[in-house]
Amino acid sequence: MNSSRTATGTNGSAMAEWTETSSHVLQRSFGVSESAFFPASKDGLGDMYLHLAFRAPKERMRRERAVRAWAVIRNRHPLLVCRVVVDGDSPYFSFKPLTSVASALDEAGRALFFKNETKDELIFNYMNGPRALSDSFLSYLVLSTSEESESELEEYDLMMCAPHFTGDGTSLHQSTHDFLALLASSLSDEQLERELQFEGDWRERLPPGLETRCRTPSNKWAKAAARINFLQTLDNEIGGQTFSRRQRGPQRTVMIERAFTEAQTAIILKRCKTNGVTINHTLSVLCNVAWGGIITNRESFRNPIMMYTAINLRSHLKPHPASTYWFLALTYFNIVLPSFLPATPEVFWHRARQAKAQTRRIVQSQFLVSRSLAMADIRASRARGSGSPAQFPSLRPPASISMLPPAPSAALLGLSLIGNLDAIYIRSAYPSFQLHSVRTASRQKAGGLLLLQHTFAGKLWFNLCWDENGFAEGLVQRFWEGLQEAVEEYLV
Repeated sequence: MNSSRTATGTNGSAMAEWTETSSHVLQRSFGVSESAFFPASKDGLGDMYLHLAFRAPKERMRRERAVRAWAVIRNRHPLLVCRVVVDGDSPYFSFKPLTSVASALDEAGRALFFKNETKDELIFNYMNGPRALSDSFLSYLVLSTSEESESELEEYDLMMCAPHFTGDGTSLHQSTHDFLALLASSLSDEQLERELQFEGDWRERLPPGLETRCRTPSNKWAKAAARINFLQTLDNEIGGQTFSRRQRGPQRTVMIERAFTEAQTAIILKRCKTNGVTINHTLSVLCNVAWGGIITNRESFRNPIMMYTAINLRSHLKPHPASTYWFLALTYFNIVLPSFLPATPEVFWHRARQAKAQTRRIVQSQFLVSRSLAMADIRASRARGSGSPAQFPSLRPPASISMLPPAPSAALLGLSLIGNLDAIYIRSAYPSFQLHSVRTASRQKAGGLLLLQHTFAGKLWFNLCWDENGFAEGLVQRFWEGLQEAVEEYLV
C-alpha cells in the first residue's frame, strides 16, 4: 500500500490526490462522498445507466468507428478505465496508464457490446439481472439494434453504465453527447486513433476527491456557525407521509414513462413561468396533490409531506487542472410541504413558490458546501455500518426531557430534477442523427421509488422507477395516475 495516497481533511474526511507508485500505477483514496456510495455498490445498488434511443447512418455506427470513439471518451476520462482496490476497509482507485493506441483500442473494445435487444429488454435486464459492473470493470457501453433495416439509416438503443461513486447524471449525459459528436464528426478512423496518443501527465485528466475542491470554513467561529446551520437544517426536515411497503415477491424494478407533446410542454412551462416558478418547483406540488388524493386516513394530514432531491455541486467547486467531468458532485436536500390538498389553484401555486423558496435557501446558502460535507460524513458512516446509523445529530432536547415526541422525518419518495437536456445534446454536432428519447436511473434496493423529470427534444418527460413487488398492490399505480391528473388539472 502507498501510504501517500491519503491525507486527512479538516472535517475528518479523506482528502485525496493522485499519487504514482514505483510501478507507475496512479492511485487515489476515495473521498467521503464516494465512500458513501461504495458499500452498497457491491450488490449493484446505485449502478447508473443512461439509455438513448436514436436513428443514425449505419456508416457512422460501424463497430470499428464506435470502438475508436469510445476509446477517445475513455482516454479523456480515465476514471472510467480505473479499477477499485480495497485495502482493509479503505477503497481506492487504481489506474494503469494505457501506453499505446493498440492497448487503448483493446481496452475500449472489451467495454463495448453490440446487442440485438429492445430498449425495454436492455433496461429491465440491467436493473434486475446479475450485476454487470464490478470493482475491476467500472464502465461499459452497449449499442443495440433490435430490427435490421435495409435503408442507410438504422434505429439504435445506446446504454452507458457506471457505478454512482464514479459520477452522476451530468457525467453520463455529457459523455453520451460527446460520443455521438465523435461518431458524426468529419474525423476519419485514423484521425480518431491519433486522439489516443497522449504523452502528458494523466493526473491532468483524473479527478481529485471532491472534498479537495470544496471551500470550507477556516476559523473556529465559522466552523461552529456551519455546524449549527447543519443541525438546524436537519431539525427542519419533517415528514410523516410514506408509501405502505409490502414485499409481495422478489424485487422487480420497473419504469413507466409519460412524454408530453411539444404543444403541451410549451403550455406547462409557460404556466409555471407565469406563476414565478419552474417545472422543477412544481413537480413536488404535483406529487403533493397525487398523494393527497389517495390518503384514506384524514388524520394523516397532520404530518407534512417530505421529498428528497439532489443538488449538483459542480458550480460551487474550486477550479482544478483536470478537465474531466467524470466525478461525483452531488448532495441532497428535502422539500417539505403541507400534506392536505390545496383548496384552490392559488394555493397550488403558492406551494410551488414555497418549494422554490426552500430550494433557493439551500442552493444560495453560504453553508451549502460545508453542509454537504457534513451530510457526506454521516452517509459514509451509515454506509460502513459504523457510529450510530439510526440517528442524525440534532439540536432538539432529548426525548426524556422534551414535552413533545420527536417529529417524524421520513420522505415520501425521491425526485430527480434533471432539467433541460436539450442544452447538453447540441443537435448541430450530429445533424445526421435523430434523437428520440433519453432516460437515466440507478439500480435500486427492494422497495425503491424514484420519480425523474426532464425536458428533451422539446418535450417534458416523467419517468417513475419502482419495485413493483415492494408496495401494497396498486398503490404506486394510483399515485402515478393521480400525478398525471394533477398535471391536467393545474398545468395543461
